[in-house]
Amino acid sequence: MRDLHSNTNERWALKRLKNHDRVSRFEREIKACQKLHHPGIAPILDYSLSQPAYFVTKHYPWPSLSECQPLPPLEALKTFLKLCDTVAYAHQHGVVHRDLKPENILLSENQDVVVLDFGLCYFEDEEHRLTETMEQVGSRFFIAPEFESGRADVVTPQADTYALGKLLYFLLSGKRIAREAFTGEDELSHLLKNPQLLYVTEKMLAKAITEHPRDRYTIPELRDAAVQVKQLISEHYYPGREGAKCRFCGEGQYKKASSMSLHVRVPGREKNVGFDILICEHCRNVQWFNTEPSI
Repeated sequence: MRDLHSNTNERWALKRLKNHDRVSRFEREIKACQKLHHPGIAPILDYSLSQPAYFVTKHYPWPSLSECQPLPPLEALKTFLKLCDTVAYAHQHGVVHRDLKPENILLSENQDVVVLDFGLCYFEDEEHRLTETMEQVGSRFFIAPEFESGRADVVTPQADTYALGKLLYFLLSGKRIAREAFTGEDELSHLLKNPQLLYVTEKMLAKAITEHPRDRYTIPELRDAAVQVKQLISEHYYPGREGAKCRFCGEGQYKKASSMSLHVRVPGREKNVGFDILICEHCRNVQWFNTEPSI
């Protein structure tokens, strides 16, 4: 047993096993946290599986995401990138969390995160890759569809991708949405009155909150999309709108000069395409923006 009093500056927290039917989950959490060594994962400092079973972990004086207010887009994406890094590290070491939700994530004032509760995690080196039947795995708002209602299915890292997509929605809006409520449309931009959040919906959520694991991003792909979206938002780029930062000088903003349409003929069809002509107020650079851009 480790001498927890040897470092008087270290604060720690005790977790006891209260439901003995969950001893396997208790052991699984200990195994995972001993295997993973990352600043975003709470370490196991000491444990015992004899009665009464317990483990000791580092104490973090931070609230969980469930207690925090929604974050502005850039802060939410900064937090989200740290979450992606932590989950990707676990995946690299063969651990799929399977129970990512706001209550299991702590957030500091500097947007540092710590992921807790690996009791439902899956080890990729186990002999079989099926979930146990008859018992639902994870929170109903964040659980991947393949595990609902105790269904048995192949466990893949994309189960955590689904939960991360829901967590990003929660970070931005403070709302929990059922799977059926997310249609892939721009409800985030309408809800938060920010057209730049179209990027979050179309580049990230549409590739995370989706039915089939094969259609979801991997965590590295989701992280790359988050970096791109964060850059677009930080540069105040709005697709086809006034207020976009100049692509030429990077200092001024575009103001609308006029609008026009062009008759475009493509194989099999013809159509009129509308454009706004915008001029940078600083360097007078001119750009044509499609009034219905594809993001």
